[in-house]
Amino acid sequence: MLMAQPGRRPFAHTLHCVAALLALPGAALLAGCPNHKTEDPIKVVLPHEKEQGASPTPADIEKGARVEGQLSWYTSLPDKDAKAFLDAFRKKYPFIDAHVRRSSTFDTISQVKDEIDTGEVKADVVHVLDVGVFIELRGRGELMRYASPEESAIDDRFREPGYWWAMRLVAIGMAYNTKTLPADRAPKTWEDLLKPEFQGKIGFKDASTAGSAYAEYFLLRERLGTLFWERVARQKPQIFRSADDVTAALLDGRILVAGEMAGYAMIGAREEGKPIVGVFPKEGVPFIPGPVAILARAPHPNAARLFVDYALSREGQTLFRDLGNAYSARKDVAPLRGQPSLSELDLRTPTGGWEEYLQKQSALRTEFEKLFRPTSD
Repeated sequence: MLMAQPGRRPFAHTLHCVAALLALPGAALLAGCPNHKTEDPIKVVLPHEKEQGASPTPADIEKGARVEGQLSWYTSLPDKDAKAFLDAFRKKYPFIDAHVRRSSTFDTISQVKDEIDTGEVKADVVHVLDVGVFIELRGRGELMRYASPEESAIDDRFREPGYWWAMRLVAIGMAYNTKTLPADRAPKTWEDLLKPEFQGKIGFKDASTAGSAYAEYFLLRERLGTLFWERVARQKPQIFRSADDVTAALLDGRILVAGEMAGYAMIGAREEGKPIVGVFPKEGVPFIPGPVAILARAPHPNAARLFVDYALSREGQTLFRDLGNAYSARKDVAPLRGQPSLSELDLRTPTGGWEEYLQKQSALRTEFEKLFRPTSD
């Protein structure tokens, strides 16, 4: 059984190491991502990553998980989807007392980093909509190395073998309420958000807390320029903390357009009978993988391995697709019903790779705050 690792250097010190690594030529090959080869020519071997003999067998993993008997999963998934998925995992492995801690992407990341820095790691498995944090944690040596038997089924573009794998793929568009906005007046392009009739009536999730919102801000900034967001800010949009809050504002008329809505939220609203229609603009659809990984200091590493194997399995990915209305990175899982296939969308991913996406995160989240909350510190 893999034992928990001893304490490591503080986070602030390690960031300098990560920054130096990312500055090296070819550093874009540190992690698997769209438009990226899965080879890892720059091998960072930290003390705890040295070979520890043969990999544990499935029988060893299950035996170890039975002894551990617990699992803690940190995620940014919508609460009901996370709980339903965990219920299915518990049913498959009833000897594991599994728990979920659900929060927004960046709140979850902050919690994980705090636990690492204090040496009191409680999380075993992490899943959020932010590739950057997995690249960062990988560089710090804070991800467990595990060759999941399911990883070969995951599209090469959406994994770093042995460290993290996309648990879901999310396409981001807009949405409107058919009862308050006729289809002929609804926005069809991102530029349509600048129409005078939508002033004060656009809603966005907060890019300071939500991974999908930051993805949209970053990727449309690359595609349409900073000026686009400056003009959107002059429309005085309303900023919300969650997708549920944006949906509620659409339904009660506080906003006419959701300027950011993930594909899974569009389908969920429709399945619940809500009069919400999603739009994927033809000039580009922001697209973000949501990885899953095991922390190197996971208190229950064997239970964590079982969870990752289940999450990446065909059974788990099919369930996840159906529960969370997400695209799967697994090659043998059929696409979503009622959604365009990924090949039909002009998917936008970082031109400079996910490392650049990570490097610019702090500055661009601050930029978002200044644009949309001009009175904030």
